[in-house]
Order: sequence, then C-alpha cells, then structure tokens
Amino acid sequence: MKTPLRYQITEFDCGTISLTNCLIYLFEREDIPAELIKAISTYTLDCYDEFGNLGNKGTSRQAVEYLSKWITNYCNSKNLGLKCEYLNGKNVDFEKIKQCLDAGGCVNLRTYQECEHYVTLTGYDNNFVYLFDPYYQTENEYSSDGEIEAILCEPFKFNRKVTHKRFIEKTKNEFALGPITKREAVLINRIKEN
Repeated sequence: MKTPLRYQITEFDCGTISLTNCLIYLFEREDIPAELIKAISTYTLDCYDEFGNLGNKGTSRQAVEYLSKWITNYCNSKNLGLKCEYLNGKNVDFEKIKQCLDAGGCVNLRTYQECEHYVTLTGYDNNFVYLFDPYYQTENEYSSDGEIEAILCEPFKFNRKVTHKRFIEKTKNEFALGPITKREAVLINRIKEN
C-alpha cells in the first residue's frame, strides 16, 4: 500500500524527511525495511549550531553522502533493488536528473528556501519540475511568485511545481539548483531484476 509523502516536524529535519519521502515514493509501505528508516533517522540532523545544539542546523552533506552509500550497500546485501548515486558540484545537472526521473526514480535534492533545504523531486514535463517540499505551506504561499505553485491535491507525488527557468538558476532563489559549487543531489532508482 502506498502512503502519502510526509512533512517535516521541526524547522531542521528536511533532510531526514526528504530521504524518507524518497523511500515512500518508490516503495509500498510493507516493502520498506524499518532498518532503512532507522539509519536515516540516526545519521541525519548531525549539524551543531553555534551554541552546541545538535540538529539545529539540519543535515550535513557528509551525512547525505554517507547515507547514499550505506543505503545502496544495505539494499544490495538484502536484494532490495535500490541504488543511490550521490552527486555534487558541476555533476548535478538537469539532464542527469531527468534521466533518473525517466527511469522511474526520484531525487533527494538540496535546494533553497531562505536557506539550504532538502526536497524530493518526483517528475517533470516540458515546463515544470514537480517536487515534494517537506516544509508545509498553504496553497496561497506562492501566489505572488509566478514561477512556483503550491499543489496540495497530489500527496503521493508532489506539492510544488516549479518552472524550469527557476529550477536551473545558479542563484539561491527558492527551489533553484543554486550555485554550481554548492549543488547536491542523490539520484535514487529501483533496480530492475533480470
């Protein structure tokens, strides 16, 4: 059974929830091993703020890179048919993202929403990318931004559509890929059995 994608419960757990949402998007609920959810919960929220508070700066790139490898190795050992490919910097481009989505995968993407922010990218068409932003907003949140639209009627797939123009920007505008040196994505695909 499929379950709806989830929203973050704090100001800082977008990385945790977005990685979890990738699994929710790709698998039926009964096929997601609890050990994967435990690992995501264990290794994310690893950044300390200036006062020494754990998690108040979210999830580090190192944690996401480590988890990408860990998830792939775990799934290989359990014959679960899932592969993660960690990309950063100039290796994160729209063509690679589209190839992953065309193959039925999804992308855990570091983008922007006032600060660096993780989302789950699930689709695209000729004009838009479709993503699930774990930071809950009302339907009217983007009424003054012609490049983003909140969509609250597709809880199993996405809750935002963003123009290609905005998405490929090298700026820190909301839901842009951002400066090339700061880009980060995890391409996540089911591996088809022979």
